[in-house]
Amino acid sequence: MRRFDQPAQPVDPYPSAETEIAGFRYDSALVLVRAKDAVKLRTGEDADYIVGRDYLCSWRPPEGDWRQLRVPAGLVTDLASVPAPFRGVVGRVGPWLEAAIVHDYLYIAWQDVPGRGPQPADKRFADRIMLAAMREAQVSAWRMWTIYGAVTLFGGATFERPNADRYVDLDDLDLSGQMAETVPR
Repeated sequence: MRRFDQPAQPVDPYPSAETEIAGFRYDSALVLVRAKDAVKLRTGEDADYIVGRDYLCSWRPPEGDWRQLRVPAGLVTDLASVPAPFRGVVGRVGPWLEAAIVHDYLYIAWQDVPGRGPQPADKRFADRIMLAAMREAQVSAWRMWTIYGAVTLFGGATFERPNADRYVDLDDLDLSGQMAETVPR
């Protein structure tokens, strides 16, 4: 499966100035793909997942219009990055999953924008979007604040670390050849 370092049409998803997030909504279904050989080929503790279609959500600043965020198809994700000792409290999958996928994208998207480096304001934006997305998904308050606290306190190294293998080509025959043909109903 061929990996690459930017989506077909890179977009800068960050606001031009630091802003609060007054609203968040999910605009499309999240489609995830896991290659059939992913479990056998994994290099870490678990196999990666791939965003199978563009994933859309929107946010708005106080007294502002809705702004859409597009998580590009082909994004490689590990779902919610929860260290093993804490998975009894917050698992890798739950009502916070969609928020974690958007957060994963915002943690690497700075690399897609030519000439941009990791900006502290972009990390704060990513963390606040995750908080707003979890609130919209009605994640329990204690879990929401636990997750938000963890990414705020411990996410800096992950945010700042460049990642060259951020996306896969969904049309790559190694991946697309694994998909079942759709049968008309």
